[in-house]
Order: sequence, then C-alpha cells, then structure tokens
Amino acid sequence: MFKKSLVVLALLQSSYSLAEEVKKPNYLYWQLNQHVVIIISNIACPFPQMKDEYPYASSASRVDGQKLAGCFREYDKNNIEISWYKGDKSVIPANAFLQKPIQLEVKPTM
Repeated sequence: MFKKSLVVLALLQSSYSLAEEVKKPNYLYWQLNQHVVIIISNIACPFPQMKDEYPYASSASRVDGQKLAGCFREYDKNNIEISWYKGDKSVIPANAFLQKPIQLEVKPTM
C-alpha cells in the first residue's frame, strides 16, 4: 500500500512539474522600425471580448514609453493577425519575429 502511494505521489508530482513548464511565458520580438517593437507571447489574451477569436497576448512598445495592447492569432500558414485593443488590426509575416533586431534610435538626455 505504501509503495503504491509513493508511485501515485511521484506521478502527480511529475505531471504537476510538466504543467508548470508548459505555462512558462515565451516572448518573440519584431522591431518594426527604430521606434517601435512588437511583442507576441504564448500568454492568454487578457481581454474577455477578444480572447475567443484572438487567444494570445501581444503588444507594441515605442521608444518614448507608449504601449499598445492587443491579442493575436494565426491568420494563415505564414502570417499572424493582431487585433489591437482600440480596434485596428495588423497582419504580419510570422517569420518577422525570427529576424535579428536593428539598433534602436536613442536620443541624448542632456
């Protein structure tokens, strides 16, 4: 009985560890230009009105600190579609998120 309990406990612990690993957030970045970076992730869309059609979170960040939230889905075999929170949509080649980033423009602070 004790050995069976240990086996069940070990199986539960290993399945819990696998579930935690799956939930680990991953991010991909696409530097649109010297001022804007678009980020996609495997995190669930935080907007209830969008999450059924666009299941994953995305955002755009500008060098001046402004951000725009959105959610995305697979558009077709080669593209993703981002639905921005304020209503606009963008279709972007999925492989854009695998390219080497360019240098951001940084202005002196003095």
